[in-house]
Amino acid sequence: LLQGVRVPTLGSFDVVHTETHVGSKTVTLQMPVFYLARNLGGVSNLMDNNIDLTEDKQLEPLKYTKVAAQASVSRRKAESCILGTTSLLYHCLAKGESVAFILRDVGVLLIEGRKAHMRF
Repeated sequence: LLQGVRVPTLGSFDVVHTETHVGSKTVTLQMPVFYLARNLGGVSNLMDNNIDLTEDKQLEPLKYTKVAAQASVSRRKAESCILGTTSLLYHCLAKGESVAFILRDVGVLLIEGRKAHMRF
């Protein structure tokens, strides 16, 4: 079972299951979703994407220790870098700038105008 992850001040990543009919069969698809944190959506007046990941399951907080181990840095440095990056993102959006936020091995978060798109 996949666990959704919440990144403080950025948003939440998860996989949702949807059913679709293919011929006479029902197939369950797993679709990645991203829900922008309210603080980022509010600062740039972004349109709500009407997805609430917290509605039916508990999201796991980002584990800074695991991020630090993957990056070969201290936990404190990993947390500082993540919070610094999300702070920069917040300030860019507050100025009305478009932002492309690349998450290696995950996808790209593109914010233009009042819309946020996550490409996985």
